Amino acid sequence: MQTDRKAVSIRVLRPIHFSPRIKSGGPQRPHSGRGERSNSGFSAGETVRETGIYEVVHDREHRAAHEVVMLSGDAFPPCDTCEQRVRFRLVRTAPYIFQDEDFEEES
Repeated sequence: MQTDRKAVSIRVLRPIHFSPRIKSGGPQRPHSGRGERSNSGFSAGETVRETGIYEVVHDREHRAAHEVVMLSGDAFPPCDTCEQRVRFRLVRTAPYIFQDEDFEEES
């Protein structure tokens, strides 16, 4: 018994590298992931200088560390349990969507 064998061509696909386009409309601020005081952290009551993702570390670890989004100009809030002893550490800067030129809210 003879089996017919056909040649099969295999095409190797290479990944396409996507590079997002940025609209020109002024200087872009890089998202550094580093804050001015990222090592020492920020305390409740201080003003948030950069919008971004912050790690929240609670006093005596009554709650596991977690991440939150904070907006520049707001104040870091006290914790209901550890009050002023809560600390905030900038993980990464990230723009607030409604401050982006494509999504700005109209006044």
